[in-house]
Amino acid sequence: MGYRAEKNKIEKKIRIIRIIALCIAFFVVAGLCVFSAFVPPKTWKYYVAKPKLDERGDGELRIHFIDVGQGDATLIELPDGKVALLDGGDTYETTATAILRYLNALDIDVIDYLFVSHTDSDHCGSLATVLQHKTILNAYLPAANLKYVSTAYAEFYETMLEEECHYEYAMRGLTLKEETAAYALSFVYPYSVDAEANMRSDGTDSSVLWLDYKGVNALFMADADMDVEEKLMRDDRLGALRDIDLTDTEILKVGHHGSKYSTSLPFLQYCGIEWGVISCGKNNPYGHPTQEVLSALSTAGVQYARTDLDGSVVFTIDANGKILRSFVE
Repeated sequence: MGYRAEKNKIEKKIRIIRIIALCIAFFVVAGLCVFSAFVPPKTWKYYVAKPKLDERGDGELRIHFIDVGQGDATLIELPDGKVALLDGGDTYETTATAILRYLNALDIDVIDYLFVSHTDSDHCGSLATVLQHKTILNAYLPAANLKYVSTAYAEFYETMLEEECHYEYAMRGLTLKEETAAYALSFVYPYSVDAEANMRSDGTDSSVLWLDYKGVNALFMADADMDVEEKLMRDDRLGALRDIDLTDTEILKVGHHGSKYSTSLPFLQYCGIEWGVISCGKNNPYGHPTQEVLSALSTAGVQYARTDLDGSVVFTIDANGKILRSFVE
């Protein structure tokens, strides 16, 4: 066979391969179009591109600081199999998708405890969507004046009422304790459920949650500022926090996304923080986390992670009280 004949034969094979590839691509696209026309995206889009997560081991408690951009969403897998969700990110569809894909990666359909720290849209923005796809058994809400809350919170609140979800207001003294599983979730702030007293436009009305498991303690500060930190330290010195010892806090959800108005050096040193997590978005317009906070964390010897740089962060506390930090792919 001559050179030209061989060349023509090769070119013919290439043309056939291209035609086959185009046909396959056409049928794939056509199939996806038909699929999308008859199967709404909301039934499947939260089940694709899920993060890779291992199953929780026996006796383990896991805290997942989910990367939701410039907002907060923390998932807690409790050792008795119950699940708690603390806040629900902002109003962007990408945030709702991130939270629901995370839940689906862990095969979570029921959220036993929902904690909403305050009414800012970057903490409750996707909760209405989550409620449409997951069952929430108990919600713990800020005692906010509904005349002044964000649109996102109002939408969530209305959806929650439609779903007939049990709810109550968060205040100091409210504790969820499981003796056999040896964990406790306790609110240490605010003092009361007086909406007028608690409502402040800058988000510092945030409820603050304390977690205790096997002698390991975590403090979730939401958007609480240095004024709240001062009150907590004062009350801890006076013994007003009852069974809580603030000076024995290993893990800190850094306040207000790393704002300079939260997470003071005296607070870090008083609590003895070992690990910190800052939840913030890449290149956010607020400059979070600020250099003041990063310097305070470094000076206090705190090992910290940032969701804008590290993605979702997971802390695992095993049955012996050992802490392991990992990152989600």
